[in-house]
Parts: sequence; structure tokens; C-alpha cells
Amino acid sequence: MRLFVASSFEPAFTAGLKAAAEYARIAAPKGAVKWVEPGNFHLTYAFLGELGKDGAAAAKSGIEAGLAGLKPFTLAMGGFGVFPSARRPQVLWVGIGEGAPQLRELAARLGAGLTAAGLKFENRFEPHITIGRVKDSLPESYLRRFADYAPPRRTVSRVASVELMESVLTPEGPVYRQAVSCPLL
Repeated sequence: MRLFVASSFEPAFTAGLKAAAEYARIAAPKGAVKWVEPGNFHLTYAFLGELGKDGAAAAKSGIEAGLAGLKPFTLAMGGFGVFPSARRPQVLWVGIGEGAPQLRELAARLGAGLTAAGLKFENRFEPHITIGRVKDSLPESYLRRFADYAPPRRTVSRVASVELMESVLTPEGPVYRQAVSCPLL
């Protein structure tokens, strides 16, 4: 199984992300970006890669250990950004404003729990939601317009759980399936 650790969002937040992605899509050159389907929007804490049943069980244990004592919290949508840089954008994303410190703490605790469970993964978390992957170059004017976007209203979601997700790659794009959900108490 190809697994990752993530949180999903409440419907109103997903709708706000969809509106932001639509703003970005309309301004982008046709075919320059592979857009993420709104049903696939999520916050990724760790990509674990290919794991069997024992690895999935270790991941569940690591997630539960990392969540110990953490309470649900609220996050708010921030502005747009790109990875790795504006000169070579490969990923278009929406950032997190309010709630970013709590997300960083959550990600650090998850990282510690997963590491203690014997899992190896790239442990560098930046609070963001990927909305597209750049396939072709984007003009500098697009990136300036993209960076200037501000949501029309405060868009929030409660983070109340962390999921172990399976990613199944298909010719149409990835399909995500929830394997385990662990609540923040």
C-alpha cells in the first residue's frame, strides 16, 4: 500500500479552496498545470511510501502516539504560494494563516510518533494544500496575480482528526482511500 498521513477539511473550507483553485486555473495558460480535484484536497503531514500490513499497523500506532494530548483546533485559509521557488514553480498551493503554529506542532508530534514506530519518511512540513502541479512554464505576470489573491471571506475548518490514507495511482490521477482515522481528543 502507498500510504501517507493527512487531515481533510470541512465542506465550507473545501468550497473555499475550490474557489481559490478556480481563480488560479482561469488565469493559467491552458494545459500548464495539472489541477488537483477538490475531493483530493488535504493537508499532508508525512508521505510514508509503500508499506505492508505491518507497516500500516506501525503507522497507526505512531499516529496515535503523536496525537496523545492534542485537542481539535481551527485553521484558516491563507494566500497562494509555490514550491520550490517563483523562478521554478512546480507546485501551486494555498497556505494556512490562523492555525499554522498548531499544525506545525501536530506535524512535529506525528513525526516523532512515526519515527518511534520505526517508520522512515521525509520530515519537513510546511502548512499548505496543493492545488496544482506545474507541467509547463508559467509567465511571471501569472505568478504575481496568483500571489495577490485574497479569499473573499474568512474560510475556516476544524482539525479534529488525522487519517492514514492510501494513494492508488490511476491513469486519471490518484485515488485516495482512508485506511484509518484517529481523532484529536
